[in-house]
Amino acid sequence: MEELLPLLSPLVSALVAVFGAYQAVKRTADERERKYADSIARLETKMDVLSERVEKHNNLIERMTKAETEIDNLYHRYDDLKNGGAE
Repeated sequence: MEELLPLLSPLVSALVAVFGAYQAVKRTADERERKYADSIARLETKMDVLSERVEKHNNLIERMTKAETEIDNLYHRYDDLKNGGAE
């Protein structure tokens, strides 16, 4: 037993060092995970906002296309009426 006593102190020191290193690595990993989770949440919010804007833009394009078609039809009807009333 006495021959193991000189090994006990370095062994305890090594275990404390390993535990400290583990805690430091774990803390760093946890901080990075929180940082990435926050970044992902912000990106998801931005994507939602952009999706809404794209949807509004697409609706505008559809409405403008319909309005342009209706205007073209009105011009054609006007020309028909002006040129002798084909209708």
